[in-house]
Amino acid sequence: MKPSLYKVVSPEQASFRCVRVREQKLGVPWHFHPEYQLTLVLRGGGQRIVGDSIAPVHAGDLTLLGPNVPHVWDVDGPGGVSGAKGGSRRRSRVDAIVVQFRAEFLGREFWGVPETAAVVTLLNASGRGLTFSAAARRRVAADLQRLPQLSGLQRLLGLIAVLDGLAGKGRSTPICSAEYAPQLDVDDRDRLAPVLRRIHEQLAQPARRHELAELAGVSERSFSRYFRRKMGKTLPQFVNELRVGHARRLLAETGLTITRVAHECGFHNLSNFNGQFRMIAGVTPQKFRQVRRARDADSEERE
Repeated sequence: MKPSLYKVVSPEQASFRCVRVREQKLGVPWHFHPEYQLTLVLRGGGQRIVGDSIAPVHAGDLTLLGPNVPHVWDVDGPGGVSGAKGGSRRRSRVDAIVVQFRAEFLGREFWGVPETAAVVTLLNASGRGLTFSAAARRRVAADLQRLPQLSGLQRLLGLIAVLDGLAGKGRSTPICSAEYAPQLDVDDRDRLAPVLRRIHEQLAQPARRHELAELAGVSERSFSRYFRRKMGKTLPQFVNELRVGHARRLLAETGLTITRVAHECGFHNLSNFNGQFRMIAGVTPQKFRQVRRARDADSEERE
């Protein structure tokens, strides 16, 4: 099986797809589709890969992806971490809302009227993916959570209201870097999908370049150059960012020692782990854990 072009199927009598996802995991393997995708994570955590960006995901994460932007969410329920041995709390389900719609779902004439200009600007900017400010999330969160329960014209008007609420200066930030313009085609995505899946499945093990090259169907000599051109970063950079993202989750949700966390994430040299973590996360693993525990304790007191 070669996951590449993902077919989004809208329900009958509906012009777009809107679902509330309550599962152990969110998402499908690395993929793309011609629809825009709006995703609000209500519960759960992990990380997402969008183009050349690898970023942590927490409850409240709200993103808009343009057509054919490659992405994958590696998010599971709070209280449990896939692969963690000992010290993890009980796993629960992800809760998220996913909306997928085509550019022409309202007809091209609709997007040409003056009243929709701000939303058109928003949609055009989503080609690099967008993440939204806390104020923007608060503006639309209630309407977005009601959307799966609506039907007919009210559902359609609800989506337009959400997009209008997200449009405007200062409310969104691009996800992918300005340099990310890989011009991927179906063949590229079919080549890279099994590579990314293997990296995820064997994250704690060394990335064997010859095996990944074989999965991609290219020579080992040309694989590194191919990967960097298509993913926007080198293979070691990509793997280290994934590992640090997993380490963040283990530090936040388990009682594993920092040395054990490093080992679980594929860092067998503690000094290297500390250095990579600080370079990517901006703080040391110990400081990260202290800040997260203090924040979680404060949240529990407020509740």
